[in-house]
Amino acid sequence: MTQFHTYENRGRVGRTKEWEKRLTLPLTSEMVERLDAAKLPGEDRLAVIRKGIERELKHRSKRNAGKTAEASE
Repeated sequence: MTQFHTYENRGRVGRTKEWEKRLTLPLTSEMVERLDAAKLPGEDRLAVIRKGIERELKHRSKRNAGKTAEASE
Protein backbone atom coordinates (compact mmCIF):
# COMPACT_ATOMS: atom_id res chain seq x y z
CA MET A 1 0.00 0.00 0.00
CA THR A 2 1.27 3.47 -0.93
CA GLN A 3 1.48 6.19 1.67
CA PHE A 4 0.14 9.63 0.82
CA HIS A 5 1.83 12.74 2.11
CA THR A 6 -0.23 15.75 2.93
CA TYR A 7 1.13 19.17 3.66
CA GLU A 8 -0.84 21.73 5.60
CA ASN A 9 1.23 24.71 4.63
CA ARG A 10 2.81 24.91 1.22
CA GLY A 11 5.65 27.34 0.68
CA ARG A 12 5.32 30.21 -1.72
CA VAL A 13 6.59 29.57 -5.19
CA GLY A 14 8.59 32.14 -7.10
CA ARG A 15 10.35 35.26 -5.99
CA THR A 16 8.98 38.21 -4.12
CA LYS A 17 8.18 41.29 -6.14
CA GLU A 18 10.89 43.91 -6.11
CA TRP A 19 8.59 46.55 -7.60
CA GLU A 20 5.12 46.58 -6.06
CA LYS A 21 3.44 49.19 -8.23
CA ARG A 22 3.24 49.57 -11.98
CA LEU A 23 2.82 52.96 -13.66
CA THR A 24 2.13 53.80 -17.26
CA LEU A 25 4.15 56.79 -18.38
CA PRO A 26 3.39 58.44 -21.71
CA LEU A 27 6.58 59.79 -23.31
CA THR A 28 7.35 61.50 -26.59
CA SER A 29 9.58 59.76 -29.12
CA GLU A 30 12.23 62.40 -28.42
CA MET A 31 12.21 61.58 -24.69
CA VAL A 32 12.61 57.86 -25.41
CA GLU A 33 15.53 58.61 -27.73
CA ARG A 34 17.15 60.77 -25.03
CA LEU A 35 16.65 57.99 -22.47
CA ASP A 36 18.28 55.48 -24.78
CA ALA A 37 21.20 57.84 -25.41
CA ALA A 38 21.68 58.45 -21.65
CA LYS A 39 21.68 54.85 -20.48
CA LEU A 40 24.88 53.00 -19.74
CA PRO A 41 25.85 49.76 -21.53
CA GLY A 42 23.72 46.94 -20.14
CA GLU A 43 21.34 49.37 -18.42
CA ASP A 44 17.68 49.47 -19.37
CA ARG A 45 15.33 52.44 -19.70
CA LEU A 46 13.57 51.67 -16.44
CA ALA A 47 16.81 51.92 -14.49
CA VAL A 48 17.43 55.38 -15.93
CA ILE A 49 13.87 56.46 -15.12
CA ARG A 50 14.05 55.09 -11.56
CA LYS A 51 17.37 56.82 -10.90
CA GLY A 52 15.99 60.10 -12.21
CA ILE A 53 12.88 59.84 -10.06
CA GLU A 54 14.95 59.01 -6.98
CA ARG A 55 17.28 61.97 -7.64
CA GLU A 56 14.34 64.34 -8.06
CA LEU A 57 12.62 63.08 -4.91
CA LYS A 58 15.80 63.62 -2.87
CA HIS A 59 16.15 67.11 -4.32
CA ARG A 60 12.56 68.00 -3.46
CA SER A 61 12.88 66.50 0.00
CA LYS A 62 15.90 68.71 0.75
CA ARG A 63 14.12 71.75 -0.67
CA ASN A 64 11.00 71.09 1.40
CA ALA A 65 13.09 70.52 4.54
CA GLY A 66 14.65 73.95 4.02
CA LYS A 67 11.25 75.58 3.62
CA THR A 68 10.00 73.89 6.81
CA ALA A 69 13.03 75.16 8.74
CA GLU A 70 12.49 78.71 7.45
CA ALA A 71 8.79 78.64 8.38
CA SER A 72 9.51 77.53 11.96
CA GLU A 73 11.95 80.44 12.58
